[in-house]
Amino acid sequence: MPLAKLDAFEKESVDLAAFAKALAHPARIRILQHLAGRGEVPCMDIVAAVPLSQPASSRHINELRKAGLLKSRTHGSNVFFRIDDSALDRFCRSMNRTLHPNTQPDV
Repeated sequence: MPLAKLDAFEKESVDLAAFAKALAHPARIRILQHLAGRGEVPCMDIVAAVPLSQPASSRHINELRKAGLLKSRTHGSNVFFRIDDSALDRFCRSMNRTLHPNTQPDV
């Protein structure tokens, strides 16, 4: 979508849409499922868990990282990824505020 079109919407809606777009592929959902509850996982373990080629899996990992859903750490030649739970929590709260604007805020 051209930038000018995005200017017509509130920042929270634009951010929420970008975040949702990062989740809009089954491979990315599978990556998050694989990482859930595992802490840090080496990149090649994630690639092995996704039924795609290594380059395709890496692109999906990168999309999740760019959206802020994954954090990474490099150790030697290995890259480790983990879910950024705070980013996921912010997304859920933002979606809830967007869909239910007249309810009490979370405490």
